[in-house]
Amino acid sequence: MKSISRIPLIAILAISFACAAAQTAANQNASQPDHLTRSFVVNTGSTLSVQNYKGTIHVTGGSGNQVSVTVEKKFEGSESDRKWWMDKVHVNFENDPSRVRVAVDYPNNSCMFWCDEQHSDYTAWVELTIQVPQKTNLDIEGYKPEIRLASVEGDIRVKSYKAPIEIASTTGPINISTYKESVRLRDVTVRGDLRLKMYKGEAEVVAKNLGQDAEIEIEKGSAVVRVPRNAGLTVDYSGGRRSSFHTDLPLATETGFHSGDIRGSINGGGTHLRLRTERGSFSIEAAQ
Repeated sequence: MKSISRIPLIAILAISFACAAAQTAANQNASQPDHLTRSFVVNTGSTLSVQNYKGTIHVTGGSGNQVSVTVEKKFEGSESDRKWWMDKVHVNFENDPSRVRVAVDYPNNSCMFWCDEQHSDYTAWVELTIQVPQKTNLDIEGYKPEIRLASVEGDIRVKSYKAPIEIASTTGPINISTYKESVRLRDVTVRGDLRLKMYKGEAEVVAKNLGQDAEIEIEKGSAVVRVPRNAGLTVDYSGGRRSSFHTDLPLATETGFHSGDIRGSINGGGTHLRLRTERGSFSIEAAQ
């Protein structure tokens, strides 16, 4: 009798869970407004993770203990395509006191063999403007958004394909991996390591301090590293036949290396600066 009496209860619970799951899915897939804001309370030293295929990712550090996200959906095209796109694009949020994740899902973003041709003649993107506490780690990823990060203290990781990247007035390690476009680091203080890897494009690094270990690799393009005139560097440069190297700072070179390789020290040595290129140019200059 006891086992039989449980059956209605189990059925009711199953129906309740199914309804709750359906409601959650409906809420997640529901159309969002063109403009929205969300705020999350976080601990000091939390991590902000952002994924946005295109548009903008602008993050600025400041006071307080909240991550505040402003979302702007932009669309250019017919009204019917606009309604379809607005219904399909969705900004997902996940959060706990140690981490906030913001991810933009675009319609037909990853199609390979088939896309909805009825909705293809338009231009649309999502702009993310985010305020974070000053001591925040950043984990940023996007195919081609404009990325601007400023005034934070923490680990910074950026991964993109062809996003213009600008990082200003930050303190902490920096790790950037991108295929092409431009990278601008301005007034940064690296604590730990600096890693910059780019296949082709232009890079400019203006640093108060390059940290313990810095490595910049560009297959083809140009990179300028500007540091204080009294900065101590241990330089390790390796370039192909079509590459070039220049420094305005006095470099005490070592001998016995292969053609195209340069080893030496500036101001007695210090930060281990590794520069790698096959068909690009590197220049070390004094910051103004």
